[in-house]
Amino acid sequence: MSDEKKKKIKLKKRKTTLSSLFNDNRFLMIFSLVMAFIIWVGVSADSGETGNYPITDIPVVMDLSEDAENDNLNVVSIDGVPVDEFTATVRVKGNNVTVGSLTKSDIQVYGANLGNIVTSGTYTVTLLAKQVGIKNNYDIVSLNPSEVTVVVDRNIIKEFTLESMIEASAPSDYYKGNPDFSVKTVSVSGPEQSVQKVAKAVVSYKAEKELTSTTVLKGLHVDLLDENGDVIEDDALTTDPVEVDVTIPVLVKKKVPVTLICENKPEGLNMDEFVSIEPSEIEIAGSSDVIDTVSSINIGPLNFNELSYGKALLDYEVTMPEGIRNLNNIEKAMVKFDYTKFSVRSFTVTSFKFENVPEGLVAEYSPYSNVIVRVIGPKNEISDMTSSDILSVIDLTGETIGNTDVNLNISVLNHPSCWVYGSYQLNVTVSDASTVSSQSNTDTSSNRNNSSRTDDTDRIE
Repeated sequence: MSDEKKKKIKLKKRKTTLSSLFNDNRFLMIFSLVMAFIIWVGVSADSGETGNYPITDIPVVMDLSEDAENDNLNVVSIDGVPVDEFTATVRVKGNNVTVGSLTKSDIQVYGANLGNIVTSGTYTVTLLAKQVGIKNNYDIVSLNPSEVTVVVDRNIIKEFTLESMIEASAPSDYYKGNPDFSVKTVSVSGPEQSVQKVAKAVVSYKAEKELTSTTVLKGLHVDLLDENGDVIEDDALTTDPVEVDVTIPVLVKKKVPVTLICENKPEGLNMDEFVSIEPSEIEIAGSSDVIDTVSSINIGPLNFNELSYGKALLDYEVTMPEGIRNLNNIEKAMVKFDYTKFSVRSFTVTSFKFENVPEGLVAEYSPYSNVIVRVIGPKNEISDMTSSDILSVIDLTGETIGNTDVNLNISVLNHPSCWVYGSYQLNVTVSDASTVSSQSNTDTSSNRNNSSRTDDTDRIE
């Protein structure tokens, strides 16, 4: 096929396509509208026809002098409205096409006589408007408002401790604690004269029924109150945070005894006849699952080996188990001792027993060794005691060859309500068993390794 014939076929197809478009009513409608708009724009631009239009919601610029800004002064309101919310309206006149396309960003409204303001106060300010866009073939006809009242003040920030105005109650067998806020303080910022009106920041809530478990309240609003207790409604003030979470602790109450933990206590001693604790019981509170595990509040420990005769009383810190609250706020408990039926005696102990002598070693003490031991107990038991009722053990666990002072483990036999007061030591020599001659072993058998020599001498104090 020749090139000329191909061109004729292409032209025929193009004519067919255009013809089908102009036979489509929808295409003709859209095409007519576009052409009409183009013609209207061209005619309007050339005709010189003018219009008068309002441009609304134009923000107002309030720039104070550099000196005023350095003094932290700001325009905080215009005609009683916060600066960032106040707007003006400008009417413009010009070519219909131009003024019809104007927006508020094409015009700036500003305060004209702010340069002389250097102190806080209320001032009357004239407003002016000017063109700031690239379009300039129009005129500004009017500005509304043209004069405003502005408040100039310093912006300050003040911290307030949150206070509770929460109304809630719990049954008598429950403890309701003070509300706990997710934050302890809030900051209030704004014009100085507005911030100074704030007397306190509070959180309010009223429970509809009695609370029987710890309750968490989410997103409670923080209110600012004046000195009369009225809520302050001032858009110039900003509170941070605006909302807080509040926890109202509600716990189960319970009274439990205060008990004394003892060390080296005589097994037969009746503590009720000898010791009294003040307070004898304490009221506590906790969640139901925790408080069920607490049957007493323990204080101490009291080491009987450190309890001397005549010691009238001891003070102990009262510490609560984790998760338990001390409702009586008692920080210390006092333990009193009644020695009416007790007495003290000193015994000279000369018999000592070795235990846990390391293998291959031998131990001995001087045959003249003695220790005066003080024993406390009921008078009827003390009076019958002798030094043979005192067992003194020398534990050599871990000891090595040499001469050393070793602690004595002293206990009372046959008198279960008596105890030894104080700590005692004895000088002991530990030697290698292989170096000790058989003759020496025979001569010192009375006090080597397991001596049992006794001395019944004693004295009453």
